Amino acid sequence: MSTSSPTTSRWKAVLLLLLVFVLGAGCGIGGGLLVVRRIAQHAIAHPNEDHAPMDRVVSKIEALMVAELDLTETERRAVHGELQQTAAEFKTLRHEMWQKAGANVDDSLDRLCKHLPAEKQAMLRKKAAERLGPWGLMKEKP
Repeated sequence: MSTSSPTTSRWKAVLLLLLVFVLGAGCGIGGGLLVVRRIAQHAIAHPNEDHAPMDRVVSKIEALMVAELDLTETERRAVHGELQQTAAEFKTLRHEMWQKAGANVDDSLDRLCKHLPAEKQAMLRKKAAERLGPWGLMKEKP
């Protein structure tokens, strides 16, 4: 029969609680980062979707302007129209930039593949699609 001193039992309990805390914090932070990464991937890969980040920013700016400047209904409608135009322009710029980035990735892959044998080309393209596809950087091949 092994008896441990009260001091040893107390340290074991403290270490166990510390371990549970560290594991919980690690899971929370890791899970949170995965969620944020997925949200960022979705926002980047689908720039023209309703409720895109730009739409939320414009809505917040509009709400702040209406509240802080005490805008009339006519002024609010005018501000709303101008902010919607700005949001549409930002979405267009973002879409154009992402198209150019995708074309750049395709061009880079083509140049890299010129230096590789066929089986390595296929593996490179597969890995690139796995890693860059969720970000909207790989065009779907027919």
